[in-house]
Amino acid sequence: MSSVDAFLTEADRRAIRAPIETARTFPQIAYRSQGFFELEVERVFSRNWVAVGFGGSVPAPGDAAPVEIFGMPLLLMRGDDGALRVFHNVGAHDGCPVVLKRRSGPGPIEGPYHGWQYDLRGRLIKAPFWDGTPDPDVGPLRAQGGDLVEIRSGLWQDIVFADLSGKCAPLTEFLAPLIALFADHDLSGLEMAMDVPEGDGVHRVLARANWKALWENYAPNVYHEGFVHEMYRQSKHVPRVDAAGNKTFTEIDDGIVKGLGFETARVSNTYPAVTFPKIRSKRTGEPVAVSYILNIYPNWALLVFPTHFRVRILAPLDAGSCEWRIASYYNGGAARDPSALAMRQRSIAGSLHAGQEDDAICEAVQRARGSPAHRSHFYSPFWDRMHWDFNRMVLGDLER
Repeated sequence: MSSVDAFLTEADRRAIRAPIETARTFPQIAYRSQGFFELEVERVFSRNWVAVGFGGSVPAPGDAAPVEIFGMPLLLMRGDDGALRVFHNVGAHDGCPVVLKRRSGPGPIEGPYHGWQYDLRGRLIKAPFWDGTPDPDVGPLRAQGGDLVEIRSGLWQDIVFADLSGKCAPLTEFLAPLIALFADHDLSGLEMAMDVPEGDGVHRVLARANWKALWENYAPNVYHEGFVHEMYRQSKHVPRVDAAGNKTFTEIDDGIVKGLGFETARVSNTYPAVTFPKIRSKRTGEPVAVSYILNIYPNWALLVFPTHFRVRILAPLDAGSCEWRIASYYNGGAARDPSALAMRQRSIAGSLHAGQEDDAICEAVQRARGSPAHRSHFYSPFWDRMHWDFNRMVLGDLER
């Protein structure tokens, strides 16, 4: 087991914990070292609830989808009882993933290497010719750990979460700040749009940058918007300050939730125009008036507009690359309405384009972290408080 001491000096750690006016970011090694990334997997991602997929990708019993995250092969599977479970996607005997590509159907899962079969709850049911006979008793193999290894999991708004340690607080407790923020939003009518070639509703985008660079850039970095994004350069509402230099948004920095809220009407000309059925207030029945761009620690982001709900799971693959997995949800039947297809495509296209702009900058930053000119970087006290707090959270997990 590695220690944070192998990568960060005491001076590094003091600088990360210092007041924002004098604090520094993590040093370069934290963004480039595979050993540091493995320590993060052990102490950050394995000790918090992590987003791993979407329930809408496996809607029916027998549906199964392999996903990779943190270098681990996982499997999302909908059981014959309708329950969605998460497993380690690896066979006990041969070490091969038991599902190599998304599948559907009521039949058992059959491993591609030696034909072992599992029921839809991950239990081993057949091991053909294990002892030379076509249908041997699998009881002894199950006793040796032959079943798939299930991971504690949970759902919130169709997002699938995994607790890799099995020791996290209940999911609702972990997500409490987020649940409280949207307590008055009626999200019951949201459905996942399936407008992607793979048919599972998920857009996948590879980004060659460290996960922390991508995470801190998304919602916490409001400062960059007008310099990086075409839509924001054209907007009279960006930068998000008034004539006196006051922020025109609400900064949200509540534990795991970091981002911004803003009155949707004030930025109506900034984002692609869409007329989907609105998300409404439970209390008043009126459309919600505030939009949010949020990051949720440690590995996902959420965009909530009155017209749609978009989730971006950040799936780190190694120290220098991640995959964004993006799903969109619409209200009042708009997710499946053929007449709304062009509008859905326009909405996601704008989001994907902005994401490409973000990723290009983050990839440039990742490459520049090989420079000897700056070992670490400093913060803008006006703009960077969420970024500063995020780094302190990561360090806190690493030191636990």
